[in-house]
Amino acid sequence: MSATPDTVVLIGGTCVKPLSWQGWMTQYTARGYCVIATGVPLPNEADCLGPRDPASIAWVLTYYERLLQTVSEPPILIGHCFGGSVVQLLLDRGHGTTGVAVNVPPVPERRTRPFPLARGGRRGEPAIDYSSPDRAPLLLVSGGLDRQVPPELVEAAALRYQESEAVTGHLEYPDACHHSLRAPGWEHLADDLLDWAELHAAGSWPAVADLWER
Repeated sequence: MSATPDTVVLIGGTCVKPLSWQGWMTQYTARGYCVIATGVPLPNEADCLGPRDPASIAWVLTYYERLLQTVSEPPILIGHCFGGSVVQLLLDRGHGTTGVAVNVPPVPERRTRPFPLARGGRRGEPAIDYSSPDRAPLLLVSGGLDRQVPPELVEAAALRYQESEAVTGHLEYPDACHHSLRAPGWEHLADDLLDWAELHAAGSWPAVADLWER
């Protein structure tokens, strides 16, 4: 794995179009990165938190796994809402050098025993192993004013990762809402997240969970 990834992949949720990342793409390109931003390959969802159908989630995951096969080095993955769920699922499958999940709803836990439904709570449902020690560093980001994914849910997800030896961080912005990608101050947020990803991609921080507030 390259110590200095040269690509950032931005993954939006079902309510975020690629153009929502335009400012982020410009900012990250200026920092020397190749930036890829795509929309979730699904019809418009009534639920902004993402599809509930396991087959649709699996389809999205396969789409991004194939996309990442076209990237020469493991990239930094940044996702918003359902896109943050996709980031966690991709990291769980060994993709990416670091991952950031912003305003992300809970992701099911993979149960390996004694249940026959090994991929999640429902048959075929993509899920993650919160205790895996082999996943790339992950930062979970919440907004104190987020009413769609309250910050308590994001913090709870970060705490579920504490059994893992892999790096897990939680960063809360008390004045941020759910649509922080385009809200005033997004430039600061974008830089913060990329700074964190760069530090952990280079292996500069200890492999322990770090939780703090912004």
